[in-house]
Amino acid sequence: MSAPSASPDLVRARKNAQHLETFGGLLMAMTTLVLGLTVHAELTGRPALALVGVLVLLLAADVVVVRAARSQRHRAGAR
Repeated sequence: MSAPSASPDLVRARKNAQHLETFGGLLMAMTTLVLGLTVHAELTGRPALALVGVLVLLLAADVVVVRAARSQRHRAGAR
């Protein structure tokens, strides 16, 4: 017997969730890197305001991507 085929919407939701999770991982790695650079700048007495601004933007993007990935996973029915 052949396995039942998934609907195109379900397949698309699964692929979107996988892509968002991959992008989210890369984004979180960049956030960690900028966090480290910000801490280093603060400890060495260098100006860090620009790095803090970038860090805030990256953290906001992390939240958006994680919520989008969870939404896609929910739509795909994966728990």
